[in-house]
Amino acid sequence: MLFHPFGDQSIKMSLWSKLSLILWIGLGLALLSFFTFTIFILALVAGIVVFALSFFRRKPITVAYNPNKNSNPFVGQNYRPKNIKDNDIIDI
Repeated sequence: MLFHPFGDQSIKMSLWSKLSLILWIGLGLALLSFFTFTIFILALVAGIVVFALSFFRRKPITVAYNPNKNSNPFVGQNYRPKNIKDNDIIDI
């Protein structure tokens, strides 16, 4: 289908039209690749900056869990309803 003749074959495409078509296609591809490469470089730099910031920031202090230490104030408390009919634990 690429070389199938369409329309009137007596009108030929001039050399200037062929060259300008090739130049416009080349210019379009060059602009497309330039902007695509630029966006890729910007995303790569942003990723490196985010990685560096998260890598070099101060780490939060980790607190080790000590099961012997009674740090939970609710361990010795039991639920006591104020009303005798209000004995369900979950109030909606």
